[in-house]
Amino acid sequence: MQWWLGFIPLLAGLAAAPLVVVLAGAAERGSGPGVAAAKEPIPPASEPEPFERIGIILVHGIGEQRRFQHLDGQMRDLLRALRGMRHGAPFGTVWQVSVDIAPSGGAAFAADQDSWNSGPEPTITVTVDHDLNGTYQRTQLLVHEVWWADVNEPYSIAKQVRFWLWGLAMWAVPERPQAARLGSTDRVAPPVIAHQPWLWDRLRLWMVGVFFVLLGYSIGTITFLATRLFNLQAPNILKTITNFISGVKLYNQQHRYGAGFISKHEEFLDSIDEPPRVSIRRRMIRAIADAATNHYHRWYVLAHSQGTIVAFNGLMETAYAWPGYLNEERWQTLKARGMAGPAAQGAALPGPPNMPRRPGWARANEIAYRSRIFARCRGFLTYGSPLQKFAGLWPALVPISRENAGLQRIDWINVYDPIDPVSGILSAFDSQPASCCPRVRNYGYAAYWVLLLAHLNYLTRRAKPPAPADDLATRTIRWMITDTPASFTSPAGGSALGSWYGDDSRQRLVRSAIAWVTWLAAATILIAVAAILLPIVKTAMVAAAGAIWTAAEKASPWGPRP
Repeated sequence: MQWWLGFIPLLAGLAAAPLVVVLAGAAERGSGPGVAAAKEPIPPASEPEPFERIGIILVHGIGEQRRFQHLDGQMRDLLRALRGMRHGAPFGTVWQVSVDIAPSGGAAFAADQDSWNSGPEPTITVTVDHDLNGTYQRTQLLVHEVWWADVNEPYSIAKQVRFWLWGLAMWAVPERPQAARLGSTDRVAPPVIAHQPWLWDRLRLWMVGVFFVLLGYSIGTITFLATRLFNLQAPNILKTITNFISGVKLYNQQHRYGAGFISKHEEFLDSIDEPPRVSIRRRMIRAIADAATNHYHRWYVLAHSQGTIVAFNGLMETAYAWPGYLNEERWQTLKARGMAGPAAQGAALPGPPNMPRRPGWARANEIAYRSRIFARCRGFLTYGSPLQKFAGLWPALVPISRENAGLQRIDWINVYDPIDPVSGILSAFDSQPASCCPRVRNYGYAAYWVLLLAHLNYLTRRAKPPAPADDLATRTIRWMITDTPASFTSPAGGSALGSWYGDDSRQRLVRSAIAWVTWLAAATILIAVAAILLPIVKTAMVAAAGAIWTAAEKASPWGPRP
């Protein structure tokens, strides 16, 4: 028998496999239900009109973000929104999207990955061919990141103790008149909350404190038992909570501390003996200076969570304080572009002490010309913003500038979700003229159904191509490219994720009710867990105390008691 004849069918099948694949691919590319929509759009034959350069500043919130992580995550969502427009939409089509990442001038030897540029030039450039304005044109989005997570204190047991003592005492801290007292009242003013229900605010702070006591006890005990008794590598949730929310505490501190209960102040070298928020604001002011001097046709600030506090401080910082936040090279660039220089003859300038300290290379009468710096700033997007809560608790940390800087040109869009416990309607920032502080427009948005996930999913794309989307990422892209906030006009109704609603709408009331029910359900579960764990912990503590006492008696020179 010719045994090798059995391999002939196998060899024939292998030889025919490429042909089968080619034919299958051709059939897949053929016409059929749902296939035509997946074809790439064919751009117009003509060349796009000369491109616009649009600057974008991204500001992250509290957390442990590494360098460029926030930029990477937010730009992924915005790029998905752009690519979702490639299949056509009622408002236009995006024909082509390309991304360029600017490498750093230097890199570590044997580095695991390439370094990104973090200097005055943009880190990412997105080139978009589109007709969103009605004509075929090319637009460049040039992206900067304000990264400040490294200013947070290093984790330690002392940091955790200080954090919990601070957080649990917030509801009982008496009102302090100095919380709204500002050193330069002729240049800044505190935000004003009309009809603030003081008792209701205190009650909510107390309930938040009770919730975190239950959370700390339940989760902390479970983590300890899982680690000690079962040798499981359970996540240290308490450490995560401390490192995240301590960013709020950091913004209130007068000093930055290191590890240990008795530790020295560890401010950054450029902010010694100054509050750590000075270091954070410095990052924001420098990014604004870079955007203002990079010859953009216009630029926008997109800020999330506590990053909205940082961004708002940057927009409101007074003209005389600007040199203290910049290095000499940036200041000279501002002066060369006519955006900084001597103050007007006879202008009253603040005397020392100044915060931040004024650098020696800046002349005594030099100021930033804020109206020129912000001349091309067209938008300020805040999402998941705690600005209203800061205005109620720490108004001196979010002062409103009284200097006329022509900021009425800036469209301030605030997006909130009642299920997100951090966000809220902003109503405390209209006490000054719009030329000093832009008027904010609030838009309700269904970001997610779960408390904390709602805070993290504002820019998540809510429709899959080729279906048209109307989510926040899509509206933001349309706003920046078309230079009109009309895309944020909120339609009434709708309850799905990614839908919009007004401040007085039924959907906002429903989502507020969902948030309260979720909080109560979570508190009930934590109470039940605590009730189950309490006898176990009590028995273990009594047994441990008995064992320690017995060992101490045996070790004593008098011996155990009869």
